Amino acid sequence: MNEIDPWASEQQIDYDKLFSEFGMSKIDSQMASRLAFRLSDRGILFAHRDLDLWLRDAEEGKEVAVMSGIKPSSEFHLGSKLTAEEIIFFQKKFRAKVFYAIADLEAYADNGMSLEETHETAVSNVADLLALGLDPKNAHIYKQSQEKRVMQMAYLFAKRATPAMLKAIYGERNYSLYFAALTQVGDILLPQHKDFGGAKRVVVPVGVDQDPHMRLARDIAFKERLILPSATYHRIMRSLRGESKMSKRDPGSTLSLPDTLPEAQKKLSAVFTGGRTTADEQKKLGGEIEKCVLFDVMRFHFVEDKKTLAKMMEGCTSGKVLCGECKKTYIKYALDWLSRHQEKKKKMLPKARKLLENTE
Repeated sequence: MNEIDPWASEQQIDYDKLFSEFGMSKIDSQMASRLAFRLSDRGILFAHRDLDLWLRDAEEGKEVAVMSGIKPSSEFHLGSKLTAEEIIFFQKKFRAKVFYAIADLEAYADNGMSLEETHETAVSNVADLLALGLDPKNAHIYKQSQEKRVMQMAYLFAKRATPAMLKAIYGERNYSLYFAALTQVGDILLPQHKDFGGAKRVVVPVGVDQDPHMRLARDIAFKERLILPSATYHRIMRSLRGESKMSKRDPGSTLSLPDTLPEAQKKLSAVFTGGRTTADEQKKLGGEIEKCVLFDVMRFHFVEDKKTLAKMMEGCTSGKVLCGECKKTYIKYALDWLSRHQEKKKKMLPKARKLLENTE
């Protein structure tokens, strides 16, 4: 069995086994065309559960929702940005109502951070979300610790879970993490609460490392006779150092959205690339772009235009452009984006604070 740990800071994911062992479906060219989304076009959004059913209801004009959240243990980083862009896409294109959980209870269970300690980070997280383009008028943004319906659902759903079942999904864990997982089930199924119109299709965009939570939620939804939540899965981006996953616990492994421009430039200048041992060898053989994290950063996040991305790839693989020159050209894309985003975020901070104050 290909084990997946949603709380691990780093792990190897065997993507092929996800389909054979965990029953995910591939996002094929037809579905990617139907979505017409940068992340699915580039194969970054690559798998799903029941997204076809969610799209059918959305396209028929039925009420649909998209659910996500963030653990306010640290600032938005590139992984947080990726998930946020997905929920904003579903909100804008399909008019889906967004449910966004500030997982402060999980931050306590996993990181030992008090609810008071995580409040300011939560405000910053929501400001990032708004700056990225979320429409708060069609969203329910809340703290887990303040959303009584989630806690009630988690408590009631606990009768559907056994220690053996939780151990099979998550391994041997402290019961605080087991209950954090059940609380996430409450989050995922909240859009189907009677106060929000009852049963409906809900899609949950997640990194593939979060699939255990989706499997638990779908199992409990089935037992509760609710509509099984759908999911989309994006690939896990490597850390800036080339490791298998960016980690909030290691600030140097990822670009955080509040990083100053000098900090961001320093991190990106040291990023792991696919350069050869010598310049002569690279000119002769070309760079190994499949190893280049800078290319991943641009492909996942900062280069919208396909032609620009193709130019970056051709320059690398042909050996015409060496890594130093490539970094100089393309790091500017990230810094320009970061500068614009931070200006937008400043304007959104008062609104973010007000939104969270209204949940208390």
